[in-house]
Amino acid sequence: MTAAKPQRAQAAPLPPPSRNLARWLWLPVLLALAFGGWSLHQKLQDPDAFPIRKITVDGDFRYLAPAPMQALVSGSVKGGFFQVDVGEIRTRILQEPWVRDVSVARVWPDAIHVSVIEQQPVARWGAKALLSDKAQVFSPALATFPSGLVQVHGPVGSEADVWSTYLQASARLAKLGLKIKSLALSDRRASRIDLEDGTVMLLGRHFIDERLDRLVRAWPRILRENWSKVASIDLRYTNGFAVKERTPSALPPKLAKPAKAP
Repeated sequence: MTAAKPQRAQAAPLPPPSRNLARWLWLPVLLALAFGGWSLHQKLQDPDAFPIRKITVDGDFRYLAPAPMQALVSGSVKGGFFQVDVGEIRTRILQEPWVRDVSVARVWPDAIHVSVIEQQPVARWGAKALLSDKAQVFSPALATFPSGLVQVHGPVGSEADVWSTYLQASARLAKLGLKIKSLALSDRRASRIDLEDGTVMLLGRHFIDERLDRLVRAWPRILRENWSKVASIDLRYTNGFAVKERTPSALPPKLAKPAKAP
């Protein structure tokens, strides 16, 4: 009978680390992160830490110049890279009438970039404003108005309709060798055209295309040979038009009859 082997005593397991000790070990890390975040925040709030040193302005300039835009932006910069208010700069630039739109962006680490889109004038609107290709009325200084623009006008809110009517009419009249000097839309939305040769055309409020087409069809048969005698033409009729002849004093010199000798 064999003797039983003595059993080895097993080591008792180590007790798990205290949760309180783990919390104490993380506390310095958290404090260091908090202090680092606070220090970074203070650094970013310092306007001298990341000053703006460069301002660039670009755009397809015809009526504006980059230098005044740069001066405007420079005068609007307050604080460093992270404090400068690009929204405020954009608002100030948009106050310039010749600016249609603008984007302002920070460029790391020390620059502001401005991209400007100019207004594109297509007509004079009334006496003191211009109309853009987007049918927007804007009022720059009179000295900056470009020459050679057609004169148009209408009630507030009619800008798009006025310009659409002008485009329709000018395209058709150009085929007849006629050029529009001005187009006006009355408060009742009736259109009147004054031509470069002094002739007045009344188009009314409706059926503008049809009335212009009627004029084009009648041109070779009736109007072309006698156009120099026409003072005004009223196209507001359903199936025709009315013509008013020029007075003798208003006729071109070749057509005016010489006065009789006393």
